[in-house]
Amino acid sequence: MRVLVIGAGLSGLSCASTLVDTGAEVTLVEIRAEIGHPQDRPGLVLNPQSFGHHSEHIQLTPTGCRRPWLAKSMAQRLAAAGVEIQLKTRASDHSDGHDRIIDTRRAPAAQRWEGGVTLSGREPAADLIAHRGDGTVECWFQGPIPEVKGGWLERFSGTFAGDEASVDSSIGRGIILASQQKA
Repeated sequence: MRVLVIGAGLSGLSCASTLVDTGAEVTLVEIRAEIGHPQDRPGLVLNPQSFGHHSEHIQLTPTGCRRPWLAKSMAQRLAAAGVEIQLKTRASDHSDGHDRIIDTRRAPAAQRWEGGVTLSGREPAADLIAHRGDGTVECWFQGPIPEVKGGWLERFSGTFAGDEASVDSSIGRGIILASQQKA
């Protein structure tokens, strides 16, 4: 079976991985020029054991990881498994010749989030927080982002539902999409 997976976020990457495990021939298309960039969702991890095989690449801790690095690590594994990954590509350019098309992109959610990375010990109270293995902390807020001592090392923003913010939920969503019957 030939499958076109649209979107190379964690949901798309896990969808492609699940399909490859079933023997499907997968093409993964992404409109952006780089997998994992820009970061628009938290690196919050609920079950770190699930990502152990990526841990050397993503600075995995009990509460977090570098989400873009996880996406890049997953993409490298997929490429090594023979998945064709096409960046800067619209799905409409490749919709012919596939037995199944799975769109993993999300509809815009209602909640706007602002995030930042700071050094451990400088993090303010946040709505979502993920400690990284390099001594940095990723903090996400539903309101304005506060100032921190020494300033933020990196800032980002995204639109997502709070209950779908974790790395685990994104990967789980991709597995579910891959497992659903062809429409």
